Amino acid sequence: MRVPLLYRAYVALSTVLLPFVARSTTKKLRTSGVSAPRARERLGRATIDRTEDTLIWFHAASVGESLSVLALITRMGAHLPNAHFLITSGTATSATLIAQRMPPRCVHQFAPLDAPAPLRRFLKHWRPDAAVFVESELWPQMLRRTQATGAAMALVNARMSERSLASWAKRPRLAAYLLEVFDLILT
Repeated sequence: MRVPLLYRAYVALSTVLLPFVARSTTKKLRTSGVSAPRARERLGRATIDRTEDTLIWFHAASVGESLSVLALITRMGAHLPNAHFLITSGTATSATLIAQRMPPRCVHQFAPLDAPAPLRRFLKHWRPDAAVFVESELWPQMLRRTQATGAAMALVNARMSERSLASWAKRPRLAAYLLEVFDLILT
């Protein structure tokens, strides 16, 4: 599929705005008590080494989504004893709650910002074998760049409000371009 103009514009804008968004995002995490190295995870700078075993990445934006995925990771861990799990989220609150309930063979990192450089660093370091997005908040570059790595991709717990549906309906090419990356969608 041809790259939609709106996606290309988004990539360009994210590149230009990255310094400002990065400063604001890391400052917010630091204000919440997150260490400087952990706050820089939002820039794709990992603070933990990657295991050489199979790695399944779960991305959840909010506290509720983060907590809901922990049960799924626990069950998958029981069926895949050699797999390791990475869970990403964007807030200090979700990171704290995840740390308190972390399943075996699972680590948490803050999600990289949806811009070329942070995503390149993140994906180069983590090299996920599979990626599970547990949200309806879709980050365009995160989706497309993850697919480009060859990782199998799933969208679970996908919900869409009437307002979101109307917005996506106005941009069908962009919607198709982003949603075609998934091998599996479970709503």
